Amino acid sequence: MTKVAEIVHFFEQKISSVLTVDGFLPETKKDRFVKEGGFFIRVADGEGNAQTIKVSDTEMTTLISDISMALENHRRAKLNLFKEIDERQR
Repeated sequence: MTKVAEIVHFFEQKISSVLTVDGFLPETKKDRFVKEGGFFIRVADGEGNAQTIKVSDTEMTTLISDISMALENHRRAKLNLFKEIDERQR
């Protein structure tokens, strides 16, 4: 398993939450079929309470695509807000 990403948030000098993504590669099973790889997405609070979800490569592809589209919408909205502010200042 390989660590892909980790995001740690702090509140009042203490860890308040941690998001960790670990990946595992596809592998060959005993019957010579390939088992799909995937990821473990883990969210924990500062006290160590955590939830983990296993996501396949296919599910991660969909998740990344959806997040990418949402991020593009956020970027567009931010640019529109800057444009509105600029127009009001003129």
